[in-house]
Amino acid sequence: MLLLLLLAASWHSLSLNGVGASPTDVRRQLQQQLSERKRLLNDGDTPQESGWRRRIQQSSLSELDFPTDLRWTAPALKPVIFIVNMCNKGGGAAASRDDVWRILRDSPTNLAGYYDTCSYNRTALDLSNTLVIGPLQLPCNGTNSPSMGSGPWTVTSCHGTNPYGWFYWAEQYAVNTLKVNLSTYNHRVMIMPKLHQTFMEEDCGWAGISTTGSVNPMPHNPYAYRYSYTWLAGDMWSSPWLWFHELGHALWLQHANTPAQEYGDIASSMGGLKGYGLRCYNAPQNWQLGWGSPFVVLTRNELRPGVTVKRVIPAAHLDPDHSIRIALGPGAGQASDVSGVPANCTTQLWVSYRASSSVYDMLWKDLGTSAAFVHQWEGTSFSASPEPIELASLKVPYATKTPSDVQSSSYTVDGCRLVISALEVWDGYASFGVCVKTSDSGYETNCHDGIDDDCDGLIDAKDPDCRQPPGKNLPPQQPISKASTSSDDADQEPGLIYEGLMQVMLRTRQNSPPSPPSPRPPHPPPKPKTTVKVKAAASIPTVATGRRQLRQ
Repeated sequence: MLLLLLLAASWHSLSLNGVGASPTDVRRQLQQQLSERKRLLNDGDTPQESGWRRRIQQSSLSELDFPTDLRWTAPALKPVIFIVNMCNKGGGAAASRDDVWRILRDSPTNLAGYYDTCSYNRTALDLSNTLVIGPLQLPCNGTNSPSMGSGPWTVTSCHGTNPYGWFYWAEQYAVNTLKVNLSTYNHRVMIMPKLHQTFMEEDCGWAGISTTGSVNPMPHNPYAYRYSYTWLAGDMWSSPWLWFHELGHALWLQHANTPAQEYGDIASSMGGLKGYGLRCYNAPQNWQLGWGSPFVVLTRNELRPGVTVKRVIPAAHLDPDHSIRIALGPGAGQASDVSGVPANCTTQLWVSYRASSSVYDMLWKDLGTSAAFVHQWEGTSFSASPEPIELASLKVPYATKTPSDVQSSSYTVDGCRLVISALEVWDGYASFGVCVKTSDSGYETNCHDGIDDDCDGLIDAKDPDCRQPPGKNLPPQQPISKASTSSDDADQEPGLIYEGLMQVMLRTRQNSPPSPPSPRPPHPPPKPKTTVKVKAAASIPTVATGRRQLRQ
């Protein structure tokens, strides 16, 4: 435990070295926060577990987590990749093995560099345990695995068990003909033929499909991860973003949305409808993968009506532990509640500060362009099923450059009376204020109580509301809506998520940013594997509505 604490402290000490005096004394605030963080970590008294639960516990001792959190660090990716031609339909095989290795390893913008950058070197693409097979000539029809009922499959339909049938044929070829030990690999990827949508039935014009998590999952035991399935469209397969997105699903991540739009979150590659280039995941997804933890945790214990709690966090590209986690629900550590947050507000919020910082995280066109984000995500485990929602993007005062469509520096969380304000940025750190309004009114309702009733940064007589009578109070706000009605424990079989992004990607492909040089050390070539026979995924999926997700 001492080693883990020292490692955590050393990272943040290195991040702090470049900070000097600032008008609001950011350095002192950081020192206070780091001292408090160290105290919390040292005072942590968690009951001892055994087996895999103990391994989870030990791996998170250096993080600011709650006892109810169930975490992991996503394991290194070891993919076996099948390039297929489906009985000479469509445009034929989409790639050669060399083409695939260029995307994985050799091109200036490659998948290995993508994972190294966004995971802070915590989850690598294991190139020494990566195998590319093909192009393979699939027949037009075949028989599915016994675990799927040995039913027929066809290449002219992407529905039902057909996608599993394609993989079953490829797996049998790899095991029986090539003598491949498939148990070595934890992700199985199929690159479809070009123009697959031209020979398949309606609604098969997707850019990618992936299982959510592992096949036959144990969502409460991360060490039981077996392998996932991913299918990439032959016309889109060469996009590193598509790989990062689909394999994100395979690691339990859900789509990153806004309240009005699926895929609308600019801060995550699990979104994709907005933004300039490649990007990493958002703050709660970073937590979900074990790639980082909150720099600050706030609960009702730390909040008081009309009082602004100020906290400083590093930019996401500077530190894996870079967010503010605001947990307002039960079980988040509060013994009694004097926060002023309404009892029916039980949401969980994540505040982060992001900048375009590298070819792998270019939310906006110009390097250094930055903004803060407020996300809502109710999950508390690595396999949690709620979808993260980008509630707001905030302009941070004194930032070098802010996106033109980001104008406001504060956001009020509906139904919670909570106001989150970006205060300033300085030397890679951003300062935020978190305040609870004394009522649902947007006014300074009491001009003699010494607090900021409306959380606008102005107290009593300094607030214009106290010099001019306000209008009528605003009606009570509605309780904050949940990000997802899905169960948090994700105690279910994996589903298939069909991505309807092909047309979006085709429209934006020409506007992709250039790939600057990104030198990397050479990687060893893949090694041949020995033989073992494996089974395909079990149980028959049924079709759900919405984003067309198949649940097994």
